[in-house]
Amino acid sequence: MLTLYHGATAVCAAKVRVTLAEKGADYDSRPVNLQTGEQFDPAYMKLNPNAVVPTIVHDGKVLIESTVINEYIDDVTPGPALRPADAYGQARVRLWTKREDTIHDAINTMTAAILFRAELLPKPPEERRKRYEKMPDPAKRAKWEEIIEKGLDSGLVDEALARFAKLFRDMEKALADGPWLTGEAFTLADIGLISFFYRLEMLSCSGMWREHFPKVSDWFERCKARPSFKTAILDHIPAPAVESYRLHSTPLRQKVEARFGQVLQKA
Repeated sequence: MLTLYHGATAVCAAKVRVTLAEKGADYDSRPVNLQTGEQFDPAYMKLNPNAVVPTIVHDGKVLIESTVINEYIDDVTPGPALRPADAYGQARVRLWTKREDTIHDAINTMTAAILFRAELLPKPPEERRKRYEKMPDPAKRAKWEEIIEKGLDSGLVDEALARFAKLFRDMEKALADGPWLTGEAFTLADIGLISFFYRLEMLSCSGMWREHFPKVSDWFERCKARPSFKTAILDHIPAPAVESYRLHSTPLRQKVEARFGQVLQKA
């Protein structure tokens, strides 16, 4: 049996849940409450020293990093293959999944600037600092502190928007050759980005692609129409979380779209 440690709203955990759903694979679900800091529990950090989700345990073997986990699940579970059989096709998929780490960083930036800042900024500076200090990665700690303190005025936001502009342009070009990123087949290349796009949609940022990239917009609608989108993403996100994202992001939507438009002209 495969055991999955995951968070309800965590985008990388959702990536793995989508893969499991597409494979029709059973798993033992172990939710980790990120809001209360369960990811920092010493017992969990023995499994994942980075204090993030997801983590899987399969036959006593521990794996972290969602992109690696997805490939492993595709290899060891029955069900439809989510990568081509030929080496070149697999390499094309990997070119997309390789980008996910940088895109995840950009998603993290936008989430922190729009949602987490609104939640943390009203707290006393000492309490915010304690939250930063729990993060084992010094670079992540410094990034969070800057974004929480500066919000959308941080230069890191423009860096994130530039990454999105490049991604959307490359996706628009790739989708001219088929309904999915590598052609006719739905693969890990598509799965790796679905939860990222939904996070941006929850952050009221979907205008970034809907206003400029029609093929990307159609691709995301096809992704949302797949049964795995509901079972692996929508069914896990509590209604209060959805409302919190909406409440904090709606007032900033026009500002984000305007910034993206400026970045798009330069990129």
